[in-house]
Amino acid sequence: MPEEYITLFAEVLLPLPVAGYFTYRIPQELNNQVIPGMRVVVQFGKKKFYTGLVRRVHDKAPQVMSIKYILSVIDPLPVVNDRQFALWEWMAGYYMCTPGEVMNAALPSAFKLASESRVILDPEYIKDNDVLNDREFQIVEALEMRKILTLSDISRIIGIAKIIPLVKTMIEKGIVRVEEEITERYKPRTETCIRLSEPFRDEKAMNAAMDKLNKKAYKQLQVLMAFISLSRCFSGTEKEVSRPELLKSPGASAAQLDGLIKKGILESYPRNVSRLLHNDAISSPAEVQLSLAQQTAYDELKPHLAENQVVLFKGVTSSGKTEIYIRLIDEVLMQGKQVLYLLPEIALTTQIIQRLQKFFGAAVGVYHSRYNEAERVEIWNKANLPLAGQSEQQPYKILLGARSALFLPFTDLGLIIVDEEHDSSYKQNDPAPRYNARDTAAILGQIHKAPVLLGSATPSIESYFNTQQGKYSFVELNERYGGLQMPDIKIIDIREETRQHRMKSHFSVQLLDAVTKALGAGEQVILFQNRRGFSLRIECDTCHFTPQCVNCDVTLIYHKQINLLKCHYCGYSVQVPSKCPDCSSPALKMKGFGTEKVEEELSVLFPEALIGRMDLDTTRTKYAYQKIIGEFETGKIDILVGTQMVSKGLDFDNVSLVGVLYADGLLSYPDFRAFERSYQMLAQVSGRSGRKNKQGLVVIQSNNPKHPLLQWVVDNNYEEMYNQQIRDRFSFKYPPYFRLLEVSLRHKEYEILNKAANVLAGMLKPYFGKFLLGPEYPMVSRVRNQYIKNIILKTSKGKEAAQLKFETARQIEKFHELPDFKGVRVQLDVDPM
Repeated sequence: MPEEYITLFAEVLLPLPVAGYFTYRIPQELNNQVIPGMRVVVQFGKKKFYTGLVRRVHDKAPQVMSIKYILSVIDPLPVVNDRQFALWEWMAGYYMCTPGEVMNAALPSAFKLASESRVILDPEYIKDNDVLNDREFQIVEALEMRKILTLSDISRIIGIAKIIPLVKTMIEKGIVRVEEEITERYKPRTETCIRLSEPFRDEKAMNAAMDKLNKKAYKQLQVLMAFISLSRCFSGTEKEVSRPELLKSPGASAAQLDGLIKKGILESYPRNVSRLLHNDAISSPAEVQLSLAQQTAYDELKPHLAENQVVLFKGVTSSGKTEIYIRLIDEVLMQGKQVLYLLPEIALTTQIIQRLQKFFGAAVGVYHSRYNEAERVEIWNKANLPLAGQSEQQPYKILLGARSALFLPFTDLGLIIVDEEHDSSYKQNDPAPRYNARDTAAILGQIHKAPVLLGSATPSIESYFNTQQGKYSFVELNERYGGLQMPDIKIIDIREETRQHRMKSHFSVQLLDAVTKALGAGEQVILFQNRRGFSLRIECDTCHFTPQCVNCDVTLIYHKQINLLKCHYCGYSVQVPSKCPDCSSPALKMKGFGTEKVEEELSVLFPEALIGRMDLDTTRTKYAYQKIIGEFETGKIDILVGTQMVSKGLDFDNVSLVGVLYADGLLSYPDFRAFERSYQMLAQVSGRSGRKNKQGLVVIQSNNPKHPLLQWVVDNNYEEMYNQQIRDRFSFKYPPYFRLLEVSLRHKEYEILNKAANVLAGMLKPYFGKFLLGPEYPMVSRVRNQYIKNIILKTSKGKEAAQLKFETARQIEKFHELPDFKGVRVQLDVDPM
């Protein structure tokens, strides 16, 4: 049978929370165009259209009466590869979600198109009926009347199903825009360049033109001469010249340039340019000098990495782990492979990107949520080596980013680095997939047959346990770089200081003296308070009323800069009351303190000091992290106040003092990981202190100075913390000995939620017995007007865990069929943090 008559089908993945793939027939004319990994437009249901990904192509007809056709192919080459699909399918299975939910999280939003997307007229469009065809005219006329149309509306108006190519054409013509982040919204950024027209590349023709210009248009001749000088068009080493670059030449003007273009001597053309900033390499990785301790650790790492193992690299703060990473990255690049470098926070990328670009220049790409959708598509395409090879731009060989960078289309991954691997920011909480990037990176390494390097000064108990069990390899670096001493840590009893009236607001005398001394020596200070805002709550002194959020079961936090009480869960805000709404008493008092209050009080105590603040409120804009960190590095900030952001791997040469204003807030959190996280955070923030040739100082304020955890931090005794915690977790059957699965139920009606939670718990009880905990309300039992109740399920590891997850999914499916609980939302979180 001739190839053109073969009937082919495609398994298509849609970005929907629906299990499985959907089979579509490939039109004959597209048989040779549809390849796994490409995006295609398909109809789903009666009215909706989506961009789906082709998983596989086959000739086995499904056993159904009718099957829909693929409507069009979007991409010339696949945007997703088989290894990505393999990772997505593992994630869907392990984290108990659908492949469509993983696809939705993985793809840049500009790659997705759904028929709910809204089309509007381009504000810059000037109506010209002569250039519109009939269908375009119908759409423009409808938009003039209704302003906004969905893709379904357009399909209905013009009477055809396959409307996406038409909309795409109208976007390219500048007639319409699409408000949602869809494929057609991404356009490569271009700039206008100037070149010699072909007839004038002949020197005789050029000389004749110049003689003519010399007589009649001398200013145009000057512009032409400037162009020849810039472009070197007759030297054999021609370079592109942009229009703005040419117009910067002395005496050049737009009118003279346009005159040359009109005469046909020069011509303009568009050139694709990157939206991303790139720096050239200024040093070679070979110039990185390792200390004896670093070299020993490097030599120990290499054989483990050569065997594609997962390696836990435990190096004390300021030990120079990054220098070792740079040497390892260089070796991988020399093999022609790619490197993924994961960081828990966007804030950390600012410093690390500068270090990596110093050695690797434009080969380094950064990927995180602060980039807009067009920038993310560009990074995605440059990480995809086959796609990048189609463009003139250099592909990225090193991709650095937060957890979402896992999803990039790597084709030849040679090393994965997970820095600060203990950090809970690697865990995605909402929406699904609720994955842990550290654990997923280990699977990605298996898929690519690439080693995975987990780095931390304070490893997670799970990772350290895996080294004890022989699952992971282990390398340790116990010496700070350059002979830097570990900081001197002092614990201040603020209960005793308060009793003796020595506290100044939230600062002990010892801390204030240390700040004064550091500033006097021209050194910098970091102060840590893990609460943002000004005051944690406002309370009436008479009746103890506290303003609450109307949507969530939490108190409102006072933010002085905007003079509002705000909810940190839903964003609800109200004006600060002048008197108590309950008893009308004017005696309203601020209770507790956050970073905003610390910043204000410091400005009073140290009026000459330059004070900065780094928390969620001050880092909402794209380059806010970079600005704050840059100012602190260059000495424009003397005292940096911050939340946990300041504890995460940042490296500042001139910091000699770190102050922890209230350690008890970390220790008293009701969670089995509270001790582990408190130790990690205090040890990490303490590690920011210390200068070359001078020991740093850390001052920790606490109401309970004899708490054993604080002593472990003082002694830098990770092993003692680990041993105590591992004993408790074995006794109470918590990770790493058991796995946890959290089932969360939500509903706006309190009574319905209670009944639903009890019914579901009853359905699961036969399978889990005493290893089912709850249902119970969490600390915050209502968020955005939805009441929440949780059931915790414990499973041992291995085959039993997989079977119990299967039974859990089956029982939840049965639960959803119960008519009384149709409106109850059930969420699953595997390995909750």
